Amino acid sequence: MGFAKGLYPTRVIAEKWWETPPVENVLSLNKDRRDTIIIVGDATNVVKDLENFLKLCPVPFDTMCMNYSYMVVPWKIQHFVAGDSHMEDMQKCAAQIPDTCMKHCWNPQSLGFDIRWLKNGRSGWNGTTANLGIKIALALGYTRIVLVGVPMDSSGNWYAPLLKSDDIKQGKDHTNHLWKWNEIASRPISRLLRSMSGNTADLLGKPTEEWILEAVKLQEVENNGEENKKSN
Repeated sequence: MGFAKGLYPTRVIAEKWWETPPVENVLSLNKDRRDTIIIVGDATNVVKDLENFLKLCPVPFDTMCMNYSYMVVPWKIQHFVAGDSHMEDMQKCAAQIPDTCMKHCWNPQSLGFDIRWLKNGRSGWNGTTANLGIKIALALGYTRIVLVGVPMDSSGNWYAPLLKSDDIKQGKDHTNHLWKWNEIASRPISRLLRSMSGNTADLLGKPTEEWILEAVKLQEVENNGEENKKSN
């Protein structure tokens, strides 16, 4: 199941949300078996981060969009994740995204979503949607995970000008979640994570072409080893 221990995927059945049949082959959810994925957030600088990543990345990659970020990504996305998938606005978003995209959640009663991720021995979830997205990406076997538009600072969201002045999302400050990112940066899995900007880039480091290609080289070595075993 990749690197995310204690997290496993189940199918969402719209008519019977209480049923959670398990996904037998977890890695089948990473259809192209790619190493690199970007997890796209809603920060004000998301478009600039996307531009910088495209200039940098030397290999094909998958895209996971969080919440409203699918509206600013101009190419086909493979994954969509919403931390508040039980809310009406996120279910409307899921309904607008093509069926070719896999939609992930953790909440029950998440209409329009495909995969619900459960945790062994625990109920509920803590942290932001980005934390959930990272866990899912690790479980799917991605070894190069890049945060795009996830600075975890006080810069707010790209869609703030479209909101009413009294909307709770106006002037949203994500710095109160930094304790979780400090914890993630101290773990061994941090070697698989990078960020394009902000506080998360300071903690995890920014991706480089060499870092991305390192995963490709490791995969080639692994594939050669498997071929040698077969030939012997």
